Amino acid sequence: MKHRNSLKYQFKKQLAISIGLLVIVFSFLLYQLFFVAVGTTMHRTMMPMASHYAKQVELNQNVPLPRDGAYSVFVGRESIPSEIASLFDIDGMKDFGLSVNDGDQLVKLSRPDAVYFLLVHPIKNTTDKLYLLYNDTPKNGLTAASKRAPLLNVPFSIIFITLLAIFLVYWVARRLISKVLNPLHELSVMAKSLDESNPELSFAVMNDKTEIGEVANTLHQTMGRIHQYHQREKQFLQNASHELRTPIAVVSSALDIIDLRTAQGKTNVADQYMHIRRANKNMAEMTEALLLLSRKSGTSTQLETVNLEQLATVIIDEHKYLLKGKDVDVELVVDDSPSRELPLSLCRIVLSNLIRNAFEHTLSGIVRVQLSGLIVSITNTSAGLADYEQNATERGVSQGQGFGIGLDIVQKIVAQQEWQLHLSSDNNDGSQVVVYFEPRH
Repeated sequence: MKHRNSLKYQFKKQLAISIGLLVIVFSFLLYQLFFVAVGTTMHRTMMPMASHYAKQVELNQNVPLPRDGAYSVFVGRESIPSEIASLFDIDGMKDFGLSVNDGDQLVKLSRPDAVYFLLVHPIKNTTDKLYLLYNDTPKNGLTAASKRAPLLNVPFSIIFITLLAIFLVYWVARRLISKVLNPLHELSVMAKSLDESNPELSFAVMNDKTEIGEVANTLHQTMGRIHQYHQREKQFLQNASHELRTPIAVVSSALDIIDLRTAQGKTNVADQYMHIRRANKNMAEMTEALLLLSRKSGTSTQLETVNLEQLATVIIDEHKYLLKGKDVDVELVVDDSPSRELPLSLCRIVLSNLIRNAFEHTLSGIVRVQLSGLIVSITNTSAGLADYEQNATERGVSQGQGFGIGLDIVQKIVAQQEWQLHLSSDNNDGSQVVVYFEPRH
């Protein structure tokens, strides 16, 4: 049933019906046209003969007229033999008219026993008519015509032409199917086989030079855009879950302290409310920045007056909980830290990720944050950032999952804002990351 509803089946069916009807109709018309042409030719041939004999009768009514050959001439209706008169409606015939009797066959698949052509011609100065009879297959002693008309070959010629026309139409239809319907079928298969997780998969129909190929390429490109969109959404969720860990931890810790102080009857919780408000603001800024990163186009964020020293001080204070239980000292060295117009949320995410990763992956020693203008350098005395990313790759941990996603986010922000980022790591001297918060020149 599904096959019968397919476009290919319906196309074949309708094409076969329409072409079949056209071939049959035009074959029949061609067949009839042949006999019309025969009648016209006989009329033109018999008219001069009838006119000649009519003039002879006008001059001499006793002139001898042919009666025994293929042509017979009769003067007056009563002179026509009854077996011939019964074949025609003589009274209904008009002057110069031609009537044909071939057995009244609609379709003449075999040669008729006899074909008669009767022409009526007037005779001047008399009411009698001259009747010229042509017998294509004379009998009863009449002499046969010297050349038989090709009536027997006509039906078979038409049948041959019809079969040839059907074959040619079938051949054209097959080519049409191969050029149109087969690519449509391949397009349907392609649409069913498209996989959003594998947008690079190609199909043969994409090489088609017609509109079908254009549709296939458009469909393939659309699937690629859907894949990119889903990847951005996935990356956004991963980044959001990573970035919100710290502010959520700050809020949770502040609420625990508030509960503890309340249970002890203490009401001094203003500092914890400040931590909660700051964490809430951080979450809002991070979410806005991550949404910006998830977009396809690099739309610029709102610029604000940013002092990197103040921002680094706040971020270090927020992440010191990561150093609990570790023998790690933090140094903030400020050579020069002017205020500049920068996207605050993006600057916060960059510094927050780098400082957090430095704290997380430094077990002992010193973490030094040095600021000089728009250049921020973060150094620690362990392999740290760069080494962690290399180890994570070796372990098969993809970027974008768990700890270490910070560098992935930082690299995307730096690329989008056209800043500069340099990483170096040594097992003896530790790791260093340098960020230039200014466009590359």
